[in-house]
Amino acid sequence: MKRGEGRNAQSGLTLIEVLFALLLLSFGLLAIAPLFAGSVKTGASSNQLAGTNTLAREKLEELIGYPATDPRLAVADGNNASGPDGLTTTGTGSLVGHNASCDNDLPSWYSPSTGGTSTATSSPGEGWYRFPFERTYTIEQYAADLTTRVPAPGTYAIKKVTVTVRATMGPFPGLRQTRQSVLLRFRDAG
Repeated sequence: MKRGEGRNAQSGLTLIEVLFALLLLSFGLLAIAPLFAGSVKTGASSNQLAGTNTLAREKLEELIGYPATDPRLAVADGNNASGPDGLTTTGTGSLVGHNASCDNDLPSWYSPSTGGTSTATSSPGEGWYRFPFERTYTIEQYAADLTTRVPAPGTYAIKKVTVTVRATMGPFPGLRQTRQSVLLRFRDAG
């Protein structure tokens, strides 16, 4: 027997087999690519919703700590609710007044490199980005039955404070918002 005669089977892969394997791999990768893009969008949306919830809860905790007579919780005389500029109704039987404290209190711009914020109407310069959220709140006064609204300066039993945080940019600008409420009973309320 001569050298090399007993080897009819070759070891290794042919060029056709390698190309076929690459073709199958590319089809598999193309099939899962949309899943990756969808997961990125879902992650961004989830992050946005978490941000709105955090900002709403933060504001509610701040407002809970104020005394009943604080101007940030005031309802203008003749009205049974107060809210941000431009709010015309918060439900049936509403007499809504404007309370400047209820307007957006978040900055308009932020600089990630310095941590600075600005309320300027236009960009303060290079490296500044639009703040991605707006936060407002409303105050409503109710009698002890929790259904009858009481106009100021009448005696009320409960104030309902509702904070709304809305995303202004990101994957779903304007669609992602959260609204959280708390009922406050003050010692000096009637």
